[in-house]
Amino acid sequence: MSKLVFFSSLLVIAILSYLISSFEFLLIAIIALTFIFLVFAGLIHLLKKLNAKYFKIPSLILVICIFGIGVSLFRPYEKAVTETGTLSEKLKYAYETDQKDRKQLRSFLTYFSDLENRDDIRLAQVKELRREDTIRKALDKFYAGFIYHHSDNSSDYKIASKLASEAAESASLKDNYQVQWLRKATYDRYLLSIGKQEKYNTQNSFSIDFE
Repeated sequence: MSKLVFFSSLLVIAILSYLISSFEFLLIAIIALTFIFLVFAGLIHLLKKLNAKYFKIPSLILVICIFGIGVSLFRPYEKAVTETGTLSEKLKYAYETDQKDRKQLRSFLTYFSDLENRDDIRLAQVKELRREDTIRKALDKFYAGFIYHHSDNSSDYKIASKLASEAAESASLKDNYQVQWLRKATYDRYLLSIGKQEKYNTQNSFSIDFE
């Protein structure tokens, strides 16, 4: 790999990592596959000497991917909430940023994360919207319930469970897997928060969720 190709690759990966949400997880997968290749190449090298290119190119790929992951940690978050639009539009926007935040690696690294603060901002807006107006639409209740279930106290979990249950009971969402999952997850989270055992087993480390 020439220097021009290497530095061009660094630039391209840096741009993609900065602009595309979740791109860093693709890079992590590439790193894992490259590492496996290097392990096997190393084992083969013990039996039969391999050309240096079998180690040099994968090593450069690792460097490029690690650099891209580093760049992704500085990708800015979108605004946590929007102050314009209807109640439904505000709730949908809050839900979408909630999900996008959780698709960024930086959200899971304490030094780079602003997730807790952004969850608080979204929750504060949803609480204000509930005080100002009644959330009537089933999908709006789902969005609001999702924001409430990222709180940190049983009172909010109870509200999340109520909203999610009402959304799940609607005819339009009764077959929506994510809505039905939220109904169970919010109830389980509420039960655990008051010292009781969960009912649907959604909060253990082996459950598949949409947090």
